[in-house]
Amino acid sequence: MWADAEPSWRDMAVALCRLGGGQHLSHVTAAQLWGIWLPIWMQDGEQIHVTGRKGFSGSMRRPGVVGHRAKLDPADVVEVEGLRLTTPARTWLDLAPLLNDPLDLVAAGDALLQRSDGPPRPDGVLGANPLATLTEIDAAMRRRRSVRGIQAAREARPMLREGVDSAPESRMRMVVVSAGLPEPVVNPVLVLGSGVRRQPDLALLEWKLALQYDGGGHAEQAQVNRDIWRDDDFDRHDWRTVKAGRDLYTAYGEQAFLDRLRRAMRAQEQRGFGPHH
Repeated sequence: MWADAEPSWRDMAVALCRLGGGQHLSHVTAAQLWGIWLPIWMQDGEQIHVTGRKGFSGSMRRPGVVGHRAKLDPADVVEVEGLRLTTPARTWLDLAPLLNDPLDLVAAGDALLQRSDGPPRPDGVLGANPLATLTEIDAAMRRRRSVRGIQAAREARPMLREGVDSAPESRMRMVVVSAGLPEPVVNPVLVLGSGVRRQPDLALLEWKLALQYDGGGHAEQAQVNRDIWRDDDFDRHDWRTVKAGRDLYTAYGEQAFLDRLRRAMRAQEQRGFGPHH
């Protein structure tokens, strides 16, 4: 089973699933298989996380394997494409004690709630959007009401939103909310006039502000052109666009984005837009 010189981590995961004892892939490994959004520092790990039911006497002490012992309710596990693993909702709960940044935990939860008609899922991941519902997440939390990390999950749960398209969009929303500003609407379809429809990442509707994440990774000129046309449409219909870049993941970039947003809010208020106009 382990004779191959360099089996892929996925090959190793399949092999582990064929072992006895009710072992299931879990934690970071299950998150990677489901395509759950993880911070960069957690994406490159080659260790396989496996959870065995409490009371199982077998050993999971193998090179590259991180073994866990926990109660595995039948509702918290599933078999997909030959892989036994924790469900997306249970996987999110298992990530709670591992993610130190609350914004990363919210992003991982948002990943479960993506819209079915949103961007395509990455190649090779399991499942289809949405991976879970809020009801399923709540049920999984009730089954794990006294485990490590449950308090972090309880604090993050009210901040999860359906229909988020990417981890940066999730972080952008949470940066705004954490600063005490009004929560933006996620992916609203805006009718700007004359049949023009645009769908920004986020929007502060009363201020007519469109919030966009631009990671600077566009490879095609056509996409660059579409972004220019989108921003021009907003400008022509009294909207302003506020952009965040990759530096949103740094303290400096986060503050710079918030400064731009506050300036834009004040400017729009001077033009007669905002909650008191």
